[in-house]
Amino acid sequence: MSGANELKTNEQVRIMPADRVVTNGMDIIDYLRLTAEVAKGIPWANACDRLGDEAAQYARKALGEGHSLTARQFFLNATAAYRVGQYTIIPDNTEKISMYRKLIDSYSEAAKLYSPVIERVEIPYEDYKMVGWLRFPEKNYGTNCPVVVSIGGADGWREEHHNYSNYYSERGIAYLMIDGPGQGETRLFNKAYMPLDVEKPLSAIIDYMYKDNRVGTKIGIVGYSFGGYLTARTASYNKKLKACCIIGGSYEPKEILNFLPNFTHVFSALTNKNQDEVMQMLEEMNMKGLSQNISCPLLVIHGRPDPLFSVSGVQRIYDEASSTNKTIKIWEDGNHCVTNHSTEVITTVADWFADTLC
Repeated sequence: MSGANELKTNEQVRIMPADRVVTNGMDIIDYLRLTAEVAKGIPWANACDRLGDEAAQYARKALGEGHSLTARQFFLNATAAYRVGQYTIIPDNTEKISMYRKLIDSYSEAAKLYSPVIERVEIPYEDYKMVGWLRFPEKNYGTNCPVVVSIGGADGWREEHHNYSNYYSERGIAYLMIDGPGQGETRLFNKAYMPLDVEKPLSAIIDYMYKDNRVGTKIGIVGYSFGGYLTARTASYNKKLKACCIIGGSYEPKEILNFLPNFTHVFSALTNKNQDEVMQMLEEMNMKGLSQNISCPLLVIHGRPDPLFSVSGVQRIYDEASSTNKTIKIWEDGNHCVTNHSTEVITTVADWFADTLC
């Protein structure tokens, strides 16, 4: 694994809060073990890597004994540990790529153990493919059921949203968790980086799903954190969308540097650009002249004290959007993406999509 000095620097850039880590899939006991190891001086990523290896080994043992449900759970535990560990490795070095490969392998094993099986999807755009996981519900499967496309942010990618897929599945909605350019597998293994006009490749995802006769034309999109900005841009561009939800998003993502000035390193990895190029791109990255083009039903979720992205920014998106059906919900004590009210948020969002698309 990476050296302690490099990991310490990266941990100063990005350490995940407990509510986000546990809500999005990490076993609470694993989280407690992780924090205990870190308190002893063991680097965050190293501790997560070991937890992931232990969970994957337990899963394989359970699978060999015919206990598929136990195996599925522990493959998911392994996925979460690897995912949380790689957050703190900012550059796309061999350590990050190795851990991410184990993450993908573990989730692939878990995906096989669902009914219907969670499908791997590869969507072509220009000279690369965007890769994701498509989960169909048992109810409405293969009968033109609605689908919600899930877009992650700067460092929280598709597998982080697996737990959310349960809520959509229960409501008869398919859920596509996908890595766009600059994210997850699409970046680390397909070498596709995020452009300024990211709405074009993300719109290709919508167009791809639009042609899948199992989901038909009832397509929504949800984005988390920086992904909320990406989602807003896509909704301003692609009129095939029937619903858009922005959770913890931003009108101009450069504002995150007010709180995390070293986050330029994350954007460098996202875009494959140097620091000067990143700063120039961030200056151009905003919703000016775009928000008013959002016309589909819109739901905006935010926490007023969010330190990363301001509530005034998403309020501006909401105010400028031309949607006749739009709602904004602000939690007065909500943190970034309101993960401190996670169950209330995900049920609110899943119910809204069900009411809007079904």
